[in-house]
Amino acid sequence: MQKKKPQYIKIKDYIIQNIKDGVYKENEQIESEHALCERFGVTRMTVRQALTDLINDNIIYSVPKVGSFVCKKSRFKSFDGLNSVTEDCAKKNEICISQVIVNELVKADDFLKKEMNLEDDQVWHMKRVRMVNDEPLAFEDNYCNYAITGDISDSVVSSSLFYHFENELNLNIAFSDQQIDAVLAGDELGKYLQVDPMTPLLRVLSITCLNTGQCIEYGYTYYRVDKYTFNQVAYRRK
Repeated sequence: MQKKKPQYIKIKDYIIQNIKDGVYKENEQIESEHALCERFGVTRMTVRQALTDLINDNIIYSVPKVGSFVCKKSRFKSFDGLNSVTEDCAKKNEICISQVIVNELVKADDFLKKEMNLEDDQVWHMKRVRMVNDEPLAFEDNYCNYAITGDISDSVVSSSLFYHFENELNLNIAFSDQQIDAVLAGDELGKYLQVDPMTPLLRVLSITCLNTGQCIEYGYTYYRVDKYTFNQVAYRRK
């Protein structure tokens, strides 16, 4: 028999989902303890347990005698589907633009040829800073399979690659094999992301493939941990 989820967890999930959906916005007050008690039919102690956990996770903050507010912190990125940064921002009615740093045709080294399973050694190399509300969220360092994409203009790189692949090149993106680790920003990333070189970043390696099995994109995205939070729902497999 599946164990029932505790009520305080349901309250936490409800608040987090409302933040993701934009119902609660940054620095905006959430429902009162009394309202949450009535909504979930629980005691104030149960509600406070949920709110305390959210405060400890830096998702909300409390103002004595006033209420609880959403932290001006992270945007959520869910791992329950393959979405670009542009698509994640669109869900929150935000516009993501890119500052193009590098956009050129280069020769792939042997490692990259093997990782992307390339038949030739031409790849389109891009570096760009993803910006929302004039704030840098992430830095991308990607290579595209030139045999499939051809030249990619600055205007495309400054917007959405996935949109270009699917709607202008009529390609079918199937999946992305992703690996996550942590690195220090260093001088280059620190400069572009406007953080100290010793600031930790989340680094995501993505190997994106089409429904034909061909690799179309290989590269790293470096996320500011104070601006992006990764959310994953884990399902138990037996």
